[in-house]
Amino acid sequence: MADKNQTSYFHSQINTAPKLTIQISGEAIQQSGVIEWQTSSGAIIDSKMAAASTHVFGRCVSKQLYINDADEKRKRVEVLAKVQLGNGLHLGTFQSKGIKVISKPSKKRQSVKNMELCIHHGTTISLFNRIRSQTVSTKYLGVSTTASNNSDGNNSNNNGTCFVSRTGAWDPFVIWIVDTTCSSDNVTSRPKHNPLNPSYPPPPAIALQSSTPLAIHYNQPVVLQCVTTGLVSPVMIIRKVDKQSLVLGGNRVDDLGYNKTLGGECGDETLGDPVSQLHKVAFQIVQDPSFHQNGIKQDIDIGHWKIPQSSHPVTYLACLNDVVGMHKTTSTRNLVSACHTQEQQQSSTTTETASWPDILQEKEPRRRLSNGESKARRGSVGRGNNVDPTGLEGACWTEDVSDAAVWTIVGTDCASYTFWTPDEHMPSSITPFPIIQDITKQQSRLTLTGENFSRDIEVWFGDMKSPQTDYASHNTIHCKIPDNLSNSPTIEEVDHMTKKIPLLFVRGNGVVYRTNFYYTL
Repeated sequence: MADKNQTSYFHSQINTAPKLTIQISGEAIQQSGVIEWQTSSGAIIDSKMAAASTHVFGRCVSKQLYINDADEKRKRVEVLAKVQLGNGLHLGTFQSKGIKVISKPSKKRQSVKNMELCIHHGTTISLFNRIRSQTVSTKYLGVSTTASNNSDGNNSNNNGTCFVSRTGAWDPFVIWIVDTTCSSDNVTSRPKHNPLNPSYPPPPAIALQSSTPLAIHYNQPVVLQCVTTGLVSPVMIIRKVDKQSLVLGGNRVDDLGYNKTLGGECGDETLGDPVSQLHKVAFQIVQDPSFHQNGIKQDIDIGHWKIPQSSHPVTYLACLNDVVGMHKTTSTRNLVSACHTQEQQQSSTTTETASWPDILQEKEPRRRLSNGESKARRGSVGRGNNVDPTGLEGACWTEDVSDAAVWTIVGTDCASYTFWTPDEHMPSSITPFPIIQDITKQQSRLTLTGENFSRDIEVWFGDMKSPQTDYASHNTIHCKIPDNLSNSPTIEEVDHMTKKIPLLFVRGNGVVYRTNFYYTL
């Protein structure tokens, strides 16, 4: 579910007299959440087929979550989902992870240190398209395994998996920063599992490998990876949408000695601000990620400000009715008016005529070129806001991409609960679900910290039971590591040097819980 939510402004008290009374008759009341059933491959099936199948995947979307005026000051909320089987048996109440409340998208330039508001490399997101900001026209980016008849960039692979838009359901995607100079052929080591969530598909070969959180900046090349199917999008440049359907792009850099990270389609574009929650964005599709056009003169060149190179036609990921395809831009890229104004001010100011207040107000250091012309030094991400207080380096040109190519980005999170129940009986409830948050090792023992631990829990290393499990508290359990783990058939090989075995919980009623944590041998 989305780990960010907007407050609602539609529940304030309004004094009206007399009160309006509405009576509904003649139609069945529709439940707030309808379950959509899918096969293990992702194909949608009806409820009758789902009842006859032993392996199905169900999804229920609730649109009833809102923050009223009384809870407006709350910074975090959570969702509780009560699950009941078809035979009336109450399975339990499952809780989501914490959801941060955001009243409205921030217009301030975010710092990369703000972990909650910035979108980071390798995290999950959701995207939705909304024409003219109308909630009734909201469509979410999703993935379908049904082959589409559309041939205009449906991004499908051999088994018919493709990107689609839905009105009633959304899919989580992992967003990755990619290295466009890297190919799958020259990758020496590729992770077999997602570094943040072992249940997610492994990252694509061209994704950056980093052990520290990396904030995603505008104008950077990225790919989207579906969590459910593993489908990876083409390489795209994430663009900031300024007003309506106008996107912004960064200044062109021709200096080969420029030692800061660059982006853009051809790797010659300065990066913009960090991507923030609930921002409107657009995704420019890169035609050939390995192709860099060097030495081609641009038509628009006003002093310091230059438009980066690009292939033609320029295309963007767009929501075309129920199909997700490519939208070709019809307008040309133009420098923003602030660039023209700044260039005129700089060209009209010389050292001989500059007044003392003008010199104090000049914030950017200047450099002298061989022809005597003076230019401002380019700013870059990570050098501080004092170098580029206007933000023009990462947003100096604009182009219209249409409403169909404008997406709202929001961070999401998945709370995964995997369990097994004995065949001979079904426990009355399998919740509360024991959750591990951290593991520490001391000699031959492990200390597990988390939530919802109980005295009847036993720790298993794959198919081997721990010789000793000690319950310390509701949040702490100690256990002894079995001696002969190397002989277990449940060992998974990470690489030639590293092996791991899954950690499981078994309650006294026979329910087995998957913790999504591993012990590394």
